[in-house]
Amino acid sequence: MGAACRLPGGIGDLEQLWLALCDKRDLVSTVPADRFDVDRFVDEGRPRRGKSYTQAGGFLDDLAGFDAGYFGISPREAAQMDPQHRLLLELAVEGLDDAGIVPSTLAGSDTAVYVGTSDTSYRALQMLKTDTVNPYTMSGAASSIAANRLSHFLDLQGPSIVVDTACSSALVALDRACRTLLEGTSRVALCGGVNALLSLYHYIGFSQASMLSPSGRCRSFSAHADGYVRAEGAGLVVLKRLEDALAAGDRVHGVILASAANNDGKTMGLALPNPNAQEKLLRQAYELAGVHPDELVYLEAHGTGTPVGDPIECLAIGRALGARRTTGALPIGSVKSNMGHLEPASGMAGLFKALLVLRHGRIPASLHADPPSPDIDFAGLNLTTVAESCPVGDAARPVVGVNSFGFGGANAHVVLAAPPDKEPRDGQRASFSGSTAPVPSPPADGALPVVVSARSEAALAQAVARLAEQLGGASQEEFYDIAYSSCRRREWHPHRAAVLARDPVEAMQRLSHANAVHAVQTGGVALVFSGNGAQWAGMGADLLAEDATFREAVEQVDAELAPRLGWSVIRQLALPAGQWRLELTEVAQPMLFAVQIGVVHMLRVRGVQPAAVVGHSVGEVAAAYAAGALSLAQAAQVVRLAADLVGGWTGE
Repeated sequence: MGAACRLPGGIGDLEQLWLALCDKRDLVSTVPADRFDVDRFVDEGRPRRGKSYTQAGGFLDDLAGFDAGYFGISPREAAQMDPQHRLLLELAVEGLDDAGIVPSTLAGSDTAVYVGTSDTSYRALQMLKTDTVNPYTMSGAASSIAANRLSHFLDLQGPSIVVDTACSSALVALDRACRTLLEGTSRVALCGGVNALLSLYHYIGFSQASMLSPSGRCRSFSAHADGYVRAEGAGLVVLKRLEDALAAGDRVHGVILASAANNDGKTMGLALPNPNAQEKLLRQAYELAGVHPDELVYLEAHGTGTPVGDPIECLAIGRALGARRTTGALPIGSVKSNMGHLEPASGMAGLFKALLVLRHGRIPASLHADPPSPDIDFAGLNLTTVAESCPVGDAARPVVGVNSFGFGGANAHVVLAAPPDKEPRDGQRASFSGSTAPVPSPPADGALPVVVSARSEAALAQAVARLAEQLGGASQEEFYDIAYSSCRRREWHPHRAAVLARDPVEAMQRLSHANAVHAVQTGGVALVFSGNGAQWAGMGADLLAEDATFREAVEQVDAELAPRLGWSVIRQLALPAGQWRLELTEVAQPMLFAVQIGVVHMLRVRGVQPAAVVGHSVGEVAAAYAAGALSLAQAAQVVRLAADLVGGWTGE
């Protein structure tokens, strides 16, 4: 239901990723200056001992930035935290927001956390300077804490596990999370993968093993494939069983039909893949999913761009799937050609691309694939690379697969389908994000509350600006979804701004002038009822004409007051304002009482129940009624006695 990401090239959500893929953007750059001394440790001229022959990589724009205050973490502790932990905390919050799940509702639940990660460079770098070690060093650097941080911050009490199978870590973690949900031991799971390029040692080590691309590009399935490009980033998804998600009215990004994991076993070398094991995995996954190869419209391959790995992967895909198709060659590609290889987090990038292919019905081009590798029998295996963007096939149930392999032989595969019921059925309405979940109908008067909250005034201003921008391009139907989510599917933080509006333009304008308030942590709504002196000619007349709840309540009040007073309050409210006799206290007080009772009922049907009431003069009577201390008949009798005491106007 939820997805969040940080990817090279400044990509911070799935839509930005889609635009980058459609634009065929090459997001690979070079090592930032804050990582390590490139001049000292890189020699791109030739392979040398103790040197890396490349500084190419896919890098995040701001790996160090972290809003520690949001998570209640001190600056001292934050400095000792692995940046990978920080990224995952941010993505957990964003992923739950995307899923429309209020984080506090998961507190104390059996929600599981599975994280794929393998790099411990931050710990190693800290240990080089023992004088900086403090009480936060061990927890800040331990791999296990990558998952435990999320469980601790959100108070999740299900399994909290880090998976390290090298480059397949994230997808193996996803397989574990799916199994936990299917077993029923957890009802919600957060699953992510993360990688940060902090150390020169990995560049040197992989260069010495000739795994990295000297040309600085992942040329997946190409004759020019010469190794892979390292990349950093993170991704996280929020998972539920489909039946639970639909029952909760959740928006569904995609459905995991099946997942599977295995190992190559013994090969000629630890890092050499096994096509037979990969083929076995694919057959197992699609048999479990009940999917025929003809239903497969695209396969997001591991596709690192190595001259050994790519042909072996294609051999397995062709044997298991391509050769069994009757609808043409199976399109394959790799997001690594755009941004490099995120290593343990690469499965998340592949998963996101697969979801986007299903959402948009198009397959973006894979870069650097031409000319095709002569070591891959594309025709015989019934496979084809995607050199240019193209629509998916005409399968009745489009399915996309995602491959992920670890260089120690750990393989994983996921089979994905689009959300069910893409066309709304009776009683359902598709939201702007593609949901077909049951959603309450908008109120008849069309006025909707829009709420924005944050944990600081500065953050609130930014959140208001972002929402205003979104409202500026929203339709009326989308406006209702935005308002509903802002009120019912978002955590409410202390700093808030709220407006009532009938359409997105009005909401945008009112938000730009809304006053920020600081909410109390505990407490409720108090209603204050005014007495004589608060009246004005025409009060309540518009509500009487336009609001059915208000009118019905005032009619009930009038039915109790008219026999006692000898005149009709509702008739007085309906007169032109110039004919009102509010200078007479015996007139003003019954009318004030009737209007205030009408407002009480209006608020009640909108979910406002007071925790306390207070009143002055005739407002005391209205307050007593609102509190339940007086029935309507009793309150009307008190109002009549008060009218007797001040003159007993007959209405003539």
